[in-house]
Amino acid sequence: MPVVSVIIPSYNLGEYLGETLRSVQDQTFRDWECLVVENGSSDNSSKVVREFASRDPRFTLIPLVSNIGVAAARNMAMHRCFGKYILFLDADDLIGPGYMKAAVEAMEQDPSLNVVYGKAERFGSETAWDLPPFSMSTMLSRNCLYVSCFFRKHEHDLYLGTGFDTSFTHGYEDWDFWLSFFQALPAEPRVLQLPEVYFYYRTRRKSRNAGVSDELLKEIRYKLWDKHKELYARYFPNPLETVEYRRMARAFRKASDTPCWKLRMAVKKLLGR
Repeated sequence: MPVVSVIIPSYNLGEYLGETLRSVQDQTFRDWECLVVENGSSDNSSKVVREFASRDPRFTLIPLVSNIGVAAARNMAMHRCFGKYILFLDADDLIGPGYMKAAVEAMEQDPSLNVVYGKAERFGSETAWDLPPFSMSTMLSRNCLYVSCFFRKHEHDLYLGTGFDTSFTHGYEDWDFWLSFFQALPAEPRVLQLPEVYFYYRTRRKSRNAGVSDELLKEIRYKLWDKHKELYARYFPNPLETVEYRRMARAFRKASDTPCWKLRMAVKKLLGR
């Protein structure tokens, strides 16, 4: 049985898929399998996977006739994989060659860890990525984990078992997955960020998240809150204690200390506004 199962859903990303599979193949840790769920693409995605699989039997193609969505594709592969640890990877992203080795060593040395991930960089249309350190309070306010983190398959199967929520069709299903996983654990989640950059997120103008409007994002955030009310209540019994509210309050206090702000407030008071 392989130690790590890499799960890659793919839909019409053949131009990037080869580079992604090579980043898996170049891992210094060798005991892995890689399942690529090909979601009925009309490009050369299946051909790319077959070429890799013909040279390296650790790659497996799961061909589908139609696109069932990224969440359902990951769930399907989770039921078919055999690894002790699972790593999701999107078909256009990359992982550094030492990622598996570092993550597996960390989780083997500390069985209490639930999730392990590396530092990350964006590439493509932009480079900076404001990814804050993990904490549950931050995680509930904004997603501070990407989808390509390591976790134990048996912990998912034992405590959660449901995989991704397929109703999140417009993105952020990974945020919901991590919240669901953490909510299902019997104790406070233990998450470790490795000190090296191991994940490279490709930014594309046509990606799902890039097309999410502010209004749709509000709906998604409300859906997350509604689904995980108990988890939010555990960490934020008072809504004014959320990370985002505290950040907004600090920004307001900082702005109110500037001479321009004080002058504007004085003018408003003088004019009775």
